[in-house]
Order: sequence, then C-alpha cells, then structure tokens
Amino acid sequence: MQNTQDHLQNQSSPPRSDEALVVVSMGKHTRLGDVLEFAVSGMAFETVEPETFLCGSWKNRRVLFAISTEPSGENTLLRALIAGLRTGALALADCICAALIDGASGGEAHLDAITLLLAANGAGAGVIAQPLLESKRELKRFSGGKETPFERYRALARELVMRLCADAPQAPERPIVRFLTTLEGGASFDWRGYVARVMEESGRAMEDIGTPDETILLCENENGLPDEKTLSLLSGAGLLRLLIASPATGGALYLAGLIERACLRGSYTLPPHAVLVFDGVSAVEAMASRAEMERVKAFFVQP
Repeated sequence: MQNTQDHLQNQSSPPRSDEALVVVSMGKHTRLGDVLEFAVSGMAFETVEPETFLCGSWKNRRVLFAISTEPSGENTLLRALIAGLRTGALALADCICAALIDGASGGEAHLDAITLLLAANGAGAGVIAQPLLESKRELKRFSGGKETPFERYRALARELVMRLCADAPQAPERPIVRFLTTLEGGASFDWRGYVARVMEESGRAMEDIGTPDETILLCENENGLPDEKTLSLLSGAGLLRLLIASPATGGALYLAGLIERACLRGSYTLPPHAVLVFDGVSAVEAMASRAEMERVKAFFVQP
C-alpha cells in the first residue's frame, strides 16, 4: 500500500462538510499514512496543510493534528503552525482537538506537541483528555498481546479519533466548581473568596464536596517545574482551568508539566482558553493588582 500523504488525500477524503473531521497534516507521511487511513476509515474528513489551516475558517470542528517528525528533529512545519496559532489571527471557536505524532525521538517532539495543543487551546479550541498519541521510530511500546505492534498502534489511533469525534457531554445549567491551590494562609483565603464571587457572577457554584464539573487550580511557578504537591492535586476529571502565577523563569516548561500530568496522563479536558498566566508576579502580587484581577474576571466570564 502507498503510505503517503497524497494517498490519504486522494483515496480517502469525501467531499468537504462543515461536520467533517479536519486532519491538519504535517511532514512526509510514510507509516503514518497507513495509520491515518485506518484511523479515519468510514468517517467524513478533509485533509489540509498547515498554511491552509491557518488561513481557513474552522468553527465547531474536530481537529486532528497529524505529524510525521523530521529526521533532523527540527519539526519546522509544527513550530511554524504553533507560531501562527499564537498570533491570534485564527479563531477555533467551538473546535475540539487532539494530536498524533509519528517517529518522535527524545523529548523535544513531545514538548512541541504539548505546545501545539496549548496554542490551539489559546486560539479557542478545547482539548480532549489524553489527547496525544506518540510513536517513536520503533514500535516497542506497542508490543504485547495478540496484535502486532503496528496493529496495536493503528488501533490506538482509531480510538483517539473516535474519542475526538464523540459528542461532547451536555453542560449542566449550574456547573459545580472546585477550587484547588497550593497557596496557604491569607493568600489562599483571599484568592478563594475572589474566585467564589466571580463563580457566582458567572452562574457557577463553588463547592468542596461532591464531584465537580470543573476544577480551577491556582499555582505558582517558583523554579520552572511543578512540584509533587502541585501535581498531586491533578488526580480528578472533568474540565480544568489553570491560574498560574509565574514570578520565576521557565513558565512554558512549568505549564507543560501540569498538562502532562492533568491531561496527557490524567483525565482532565481543557475548555477553550483554559490557561491564564500572571507573568513575572507572584500570586500575592497578582491579587494586589486591580488590572490582574480584571483579567481573572474576564477569564471566567468568557463565552
């Protein structure tokens, strides 16, 4: 079978539909061509290049980023797409996304994929729980069982696409919100009170008992990596929003660590625009800033 991007486009894509899955294709597909063909079999989908995606209009679509990594590790197209999404020119209103990356080596491609999902989230797309399927050049991680590693790989790709395209759960009329923080003492008390008032204004109820529909985590980047105390709070499910005070450098790596635990390994989903960062200030300093608190209010009352 011809395992190329052209094969995927020419043999599998039905006519465009506003309901169709959008496959954003990056790199020269060899093995990934067969994997994608199996993963989207029987579905309405269209395949687009990154440049076309950035210039398009994508509302209420399911988006799968399909990446064949470059042997050099540069992943030029992937990083160009991240940069394009960060400009704010593309609105992914009501979209939901996931990613499939083939041939990854080392941790750089993994970090790039997380950064891509966060850039799409910042452009307005939701991110499903466990949104990333990765394969290295060898398929040892898929060994075991009756299936061959390749059969297991493409079955997991199919499962990812099925979860991506599943109907989103109906939002409750008055969502229950749980507020979590690593802060202590007066700082924790002040933030909890402010967020509770904003929740009431936005039609949510903040409670500490029961199963929440949405979790808000307020944390502070002190050294570039989330500590175990922070990560231990990310053991639930449902929607997750992050408030990150970042007085230290390394904020991007800190955020990636949170997403790794909460979404890639955990069961949280990200609603659109799920992250708010207070760059260069502590949580106490952010609370003392009227401008920052207005950002918090706008963050929670967004459509």
